Amino acid sequence: MLEDAAKTLNVYVARKKKGLAYAIRQRSACGTRTGPIGQKYAYRLNFKAFQTKIFGCRGLFAYFCPDSRTPASVQVRTKTQRMKRILLLTAAVAIAGTALAEGYQVNNMSARQTAMGHVGTAMKLNSESIFFNPAAASFQKSQFDISIGATGIASNVRYRSLPDLNNDYTPGPIEKSDNKLSTPLHVYFNYKPIERLSVGVGFFTPYGSSMNWGDNWSGAHLVQQINLKAFTVQPTLSFKICDRLSIGAGLMITWGNFDLSRSMLPTATGNLTAAGGLKLASAKLQANIAQLQQLPATPETTAQIAALQGYVNQADAGAAYFATHFENQAIVSAKLGGDAKVAVGVNAGILWDITDEWSVGMTWCSRMNMKVDKGHASLNYASPEARNYLTLLNNLSVMSGGAEVIPGLDRGTFNAELPLPTVVTWGVAFRPTPKWELGLDLQWNGWSAYKTLNVEFNETELGIAPIVSEKNYSNTLAIRFGGQYKATEWLTARMGMYVDESPVDSKYLNPETPSMTKVAYTVGLGFRPTRFMTVDLAYCFVSSADPERTGSYPIYQYGNPSQLSEVFSGNYKLHANVFSLGVGFNF
Repeated sequence: MLEDAAKTLNVYVARKKKGLAYAIRQRSACGTRTGPIGQKYAYRLNFKAFQTKIFGCRGLFAYFCPDSRTPASVQVRTKTQRMKRILLLTAAVAIAGTALAEGYQVNNMSARQTAMGHVGTAMKLNSESIFFNPAAASFQKSQFDISIGATGIASNVRYRSLPDLNNDYTPGPIEKSDNKLSTPLHVYFNYKPIERLSVGVGFFTPYGSSMNWGDNWSGAHLVQQINLKAFTVQPTLSFKICDRLSIGAGLMITWGNFDLSRSMLPTATGNLTAAGGLKLASAKLQANIAQLQQLPATPETTAQIAALQGYVNQADAGAAYFATHFENQAIVSAKLGGDAKVAVGVNAGILWDITDEWSVGMTWCSRMNMKVDKGHASLNYASPEARNYLTLLNNLSVMSGGAEVIPGLDRGTFNAELPLPTVVTWGVAFRPTPKWELGLDLQWNGWSAYKTLNVEFNETELGIAPIVSEKNYSNTLAIRFGGQYKATEWLTARMGMYVDESPVDSKYLNPETPSMTKVAYTVGLGFRPTRFMTVDLAYCFVSSADPERTGSYPIYQYGNPSQLSEVFSGNYKLHANVFSLGVGFNF
């Protein structure tokens, strides 16, 4: 009996201790102690009444930030309900993403996330969250976090013309691009002055393109070489509304530059075009000479005939020169380049830890326009003789009432505008065990903003017609999936993949940006040599979703954008090897 009484007393004491500890808890999931217990409870009751009045029976705040004093059974039921909703949402995302943004977007803003298919919207990535989701930066555990990384992209594109009447219905030879090694960079710094607040800044290169087809390939009149770079500095603020819910936003300050070179005449027929133009000019001059010879001989008419005969001799010499030189070569090329003005946008996000295992996030990046106000152009000729004869052809064409065959692009400055699209990303993260973390992102890209790329010259008195390039991009979806496994305290293995839908219709497939739906497979390792340092390595192989893509591009007459002059068609193949290295420090 004494033993039974002792057991009863122990149970009673244990319950009292548990209740006392429960009552004096200084902090719940979404609140801190503001004074004596009675005051605290009065505050919470008033706040709950406000929530009930505004948001309903439970309140929005309580939904995202459940009170830790809620009975465990209720919490379990609530978590189960939420898990069902998230599973349904995940299934819907996976179904929607099977029909899979590419343009000139760069997906290498972190070596760690590159190894995981560039997923990360719903993950807590410390300072790298500045790019992937600013809201997650406030979940950083250390006070300072720094991440530095670089990527090397070695890409190659192959082109082959389609069989048609011009090539006796036989496919043309395979032509390959010789692209430079692209090296996007990223640097992130994040600081937590207090528990719920973080401030940081990031530098990265979210957009870029580099293609080098060479000076004399078959599509040189469309593009010989193009380089596009955009740089972004993003100061960022992140705040935890409660233990499980955070918001964040950063100001994207973006600038960049570009250069583009293209042949002014088709390489296959450019020499014949120049020769034919000079022959035609010579024939017109000889007709004028014949008319003058019918008039009475005077010193004036004699001088005119002599001057015209001099032009005829030069035109005949030029026609003979081009007929025997520069077969399948670019005679004259234009290089356009300029620096874009600073554009400002917003990168904002939200992150919600539904449970310890599940998180969801969303980010929105606003559209920006990269504007070049005073770009410059230069003309490069194959030889001094070619320059002299083409200048003669221009002069003779203007004398006869026509337009310049080779416009003087180097005499003025131009303006152009390149859009950077709106980007919305939804993400889900799942942590089944402390060693595993999986992520899924679905991204929408507003590429429909990119309709044309117009190069318009500022000096109207020069009479240089605008250069119009049809783009007609479409909005796209991209799906990304990745995971990591923490094998030991110092080693983490990662894998992933992503699919980026091409925004370019086959009717506007341009070798300037030979866009294809891309599939990428990624692997990587993370090392922690010390408590305060991490080293991340990643490899990514990118290829087109189809073995090859067939497309065409309409080419309109210079100065007359309504007159179709050629349709450039062919098959394209793409692959790229991407290597990333990142180093992080936290303390």
